[in-house]
Amino acid sequence: MDKKHLVRALFGLLMLLSSLTALAQNPLKQDDDVIKVKSNLVNIDVIVKDKKGKYISDLKAEDFTITENGQPQKMEFFDAPLARKPGEPGVDSTAPATAPRNYVSLVLDHQTTDITNLKPVREGAIKYVREQVTDADIVAVLSVTNGLQMLQPFTQDKAKLIAALEKAGTPDAKNFEQKDLAGNIDNLREFLNTASAPTTISSPGGGSEAARIMIARSVLAQFIRLRTALSLQQSRPILAALAALAEGLRPIAGKKTVVLFSQGFVTPAVLDWQVQSTIDIANRANVAIYIIDSAGLRAGAPGSGSLVPASPLAGVSAITNQEQRIRAVGGETVFDNVRQEGQSREYDILYRISGDTGGRFLKGNNDIGQGLERINQEIQSRYTLAYRSTNQNFDGTFRKVKIEVRRPDAQITSRSGYYAIPPEEIVLLSPADKKLLADFATAESSPGFPLFVSLSPFRTREGLYTVPLAIELPPANVKFESKGDKRMMQLEVLGVLKATPERILSRLGGNFDVNLNANDYNSILSNNIFYRQDMQLAPGDYTLDLIVRDKQSGKTTARREQFVLPEPDSEFAATPVVLSRYVEAASALPPDPEFPDVFVHGKTLIRPSAGRQFRASDNFIMFLAVYNAANSSETGKPLVRVTVRLMKDGQPVTRPLDYVLTDIKDHPVPHLAFAEYLRLTNLAPGRYQATIEAKDMVTRKFVKQEASFEIVP
Repeated sequence: MDKKHLVRALFGLLMLLSSLTALAQNPLKQDDDVIKVKSNLVNIDVIVKDKKGKYISDLKAEDFTITENGQPQKMEFFDAPLARKPGEPGVDSTAPATAPRNYVSLVLDHQTTDITNLKPVREGAIKYVREQVTDADIVAVLSVTNGLQMLQPFTQDKAKLIAALEKAGTPDAKNFEQKDLAGNIDNLREFLNTASAPTTISSPGGGSEAARIMIARSVLAQFIRLRTALSLQQSRPILAALAALAEGLRPIAGKKTVVLFSQGFVTPAVLDWQVQSTIDIANRANVAIYIIDSAGLRAGAPGSGSLVPASPLAGVSAITNQEQRIRAVGGETVFDNVRQEGQSREYDILYRISGDTGGRFLKGNNDIGQGLERINQEIQSRYTLAYRSTNQNFDGTFRKVKIEVRRPDAQITSRSGYYAIPPEEIVLLSPADKKLLADFATAESSPGFPLFVSLSPFRTREGLYTVPLAIELPPANVKFESKGDKRMMQLEVLGVLKATPERILSRLGGNFDVNLNANDYNSILSNNIFYRQDMQLAPGDYTLDLIVRDKQSGKTTARREQFVLPEPDSEFAATPVVLSRYVEAASALPPDPEFPDVFVHGKTLIRPSAGRQFRASDNFIMFLAVYNAANSSETGKPLVRVTVRLMKDGQPVTRPLDYVLTDIKDHPVPHLAFAEYLRLTNLAPGRYQATIEAKDMVTRKFVKQEASFEIVP
């Protein structure tokens, strides 16, 4: 999952684990009959109703049968529902009344919940705590904003839970921004659909109309980019938080439920792997995710109630967002409209996450407490069955699980199966990922096409680094298929980030099906295909295995990058130099205050050149950050001189160029930014080297960075 938001989610996860550790040290002991979670057990929650819809809670272990892919399985653990009153069917009279069996996490999605809807969510949750929580339940309250926050660790103290819910912070919902963007997009499309540009401009008025249409198209493209970026800001922290929460609950015995209060969000195609990974992590931990629409009853009937297709947006092109993108020069072209448009598309992902984890999505009701009561009825009526699969080959494939009950007219609700994921694997790789990685050595030794890669570490808060990964592919080596007046490009990008030793930290990349019109296609032919993704990493040794497949030609290429991030210190230092030949206007969205884009300088966004190939007509852009410059006693400001030399065959080809840096930028950490460009006119094709020396004129300390590049005809 995305490292930036995983780091944030882990802060909440650490608090969660602390509360669970404290719980384990509590003198209250778990019921010995409650299933003990083991790494090689398959745990399935089951709800059984009769033909009238009434929960059945008096079944025994011998009443159930389990098959996996058609093969009978031996049940090793069984946990029946705990009835409310002693003496009722299904009650274990030996269980302590205060032994918690149900772990319930109430998660407030502040990313999407409007402030006007927070009050009924609070009131409904407080009603649930007061009236539904029993001695068999233990509850935590969490919040998702930019990360996962623990508002109240797991407790059976109702007063603490109510206090945490009453103090829940103000939402940071971006729904109003999304609605404004949707309205602007609709208005611009209506104008473009009705406008007709003059074929010939024979008057000032004709030229004015053509200019209006051109401006409208440009603004429409910008609004679509902003909408996609907002979707990423909403969805990524929620997915990371749910995954971290489920993983934290994995070793805990008992029935585990997450209740998410959310108004819904749209996930771009580039996050499909993270959606599935979140579901798989929850299933492996046997955590059921229930979701309640925190908007309550909305005007108009929802227009979407189906699950997201197994192969999302099949046949629909997608050039992605600002952080993960394949772009043509001249701007970003986004084809990701289908996910955004249509009624209630934000519901799709809620149906998928809840349904695939054995939970439920509840919508269209202003009574949040009533929805929680329905969820609580299911929690209290669950059976937990566990078995050790006869197939211990954790190959990542999906295994269908069928549970049957030896009772007439019984209706069973449970998950349909699970992915056989190795117990120690935190970042989940699909069978398709593993198949692609199996050919890594061959693709690295005999690449099907050139692959240019750059990693540029920048310091960020709390001792972390932002490390943008940038790759470039020459378009001449990628197959484009003609479809009408469009050209289609299909690429699969997979990166696996590992810490030393071989421990997977993150999965990067995505699948990109791109349709280009004539203008975009001609533009991309003269420029490399570009992709970027940022990682947030702590100091340490890392290995990145990167593999790219052109799905239309079948050609594959791979690169292994090893890099070390040292512990940040107070010494005068600089980042490696980043070379570029292309900048564009920075996003109009407010920057992330904690993790701003390291390549934004002023109002421009610099695109790093992984290939480091330039033409003599290009602007040669150099960019780096300087840390820990001393302040002058006279001015109170730093004074750093930067000297640039261009060399060819060990000889200078230009005179030394000097620049002075004095202005400190405070975010994400204090630094001086060097961003300048040179003209390469009159330089002959060949290999060159840029040498950049940054000297602290106060302490006389200096650092030198070098970067090779090529000028091509």
